[in-house]
Amino acid sequence: MKHSQIGVSRVGAINPDGHAIGVDIGATAVRAAILSPGTNEGRPSVTVHGLGQVALPVGAVINGVVTDQAVVTAALKQLWEINRFECRNVIVGITNQQVVVRDLQIPNLPPDQLARALPFQAREIVALPIDQVLLDFVQLGEPDPETDILTGLLVATPRQPVLSAVAAVEKAGLRVARVDLSTFASLRSIADAEVSVEAVVDLGAHLTNIVIHSHGIPKVVRSIPRGAYELTQRLADDLGLSVEEAERAKWENGLNGTNKQVSKTLDMALRPLLAEIRSSIHYFASVEGTALLERVSLTGGGSALRGLTQTVADLVGLPTSVVNPMQHVRNRLANKDVQADEAEGSASAVSLGLAMGAAA
Repeated sequence: MKHSQIGVSRVGAINPDGHAIGVDIGATAVRAAILSPGTNEGRPSVTVHGLGQVALPVGAVINGVVTDQAVVTAALKQLWEINRFECRNVIVGITNQQVVVRDLQIPNLPPDQLARALPFQAREIVALPIDQVLLDFVQLGEPDPETDILTGLLVATPRQPVLSAVAAVEKAGLRVARVDLSTFASLRSIADAEVSVEAVVDLGAHLTNIVIHSHGIPKVVRSIPRGAYELTQRLADDLGLSVEEAERAKWENGLNGTNKQVSKTLDMALRPLLAEIRSSIHYFASVEGTALLERVSLTGGGSALRGLTQTVADLVGLPTSVVNPMQHVRNRLANKDVQADEAEGSASAVSLGLAMGAAA
């Protein structure tokens, strides 16, 4: 599924060799996916030509915001070097808890007039001063033939986090062609075209992004400042473990392992996040009425927590599964000397979805 990007520069999103690159700057790693467009049985499709990741130290990126540009830049340089990536034009994903996405109807104006009109439309929606945010309008469908009104999404994000991310990327010798919302990217790579109404939940280390779509159109978009690292901290604090011990216990035991003390602590720590997921689903039901949610699709590093899938399924009463972000990619080839299973392990829903937005 393809959605517009929230920021576009004069740099082409498709590199001269036909590849599109998505760059995901996460709390624990920087990841890149190189895709190229094609067709399969007469339908648009993408193939993967490179995947990779480089770990980041704790604190380099917090709640989606780059706090140490030098470290992120160094990681990106290393990512390109060790994988021998040659393309330089990239699409960067951004997310933070202050991103606002709202339905908006607006007259069908030329792009320059639309840009001038958005601040007036946003004043009643965005809490931050308008001069401190970046605004964009994501058009959904064609203008109404009778009223010439556009229906779409108003996207507002604080300006400074975007500038910090772009600066870190450009200092690595890369050229930012587009800036895209990470939740839109996750939707492209995870959503199933055969499912009419679906909740995509991307569980990261610090942030959990939720997007509920109806026939591919985002209806609920939220970034929640809770993630897998919060569970590690809770284990360390409550059980007197080091961070390393807590991290190991979290993944080895999970919610249904033999160590009941660890399971109980994780269950308690997870409840606020589960409440946010449930409230997002209830909100969707309240505004969409007859549009019934069919399933919940989990992705992101946090989705690997043992027992989480069943816990979410029991909570919302819907089929729930962890979805491979490579599901819409036609091939499973590794890049250069990296084995296929290692390459797929480097894939993220965000990096793949970012590239799919340009290549599909």
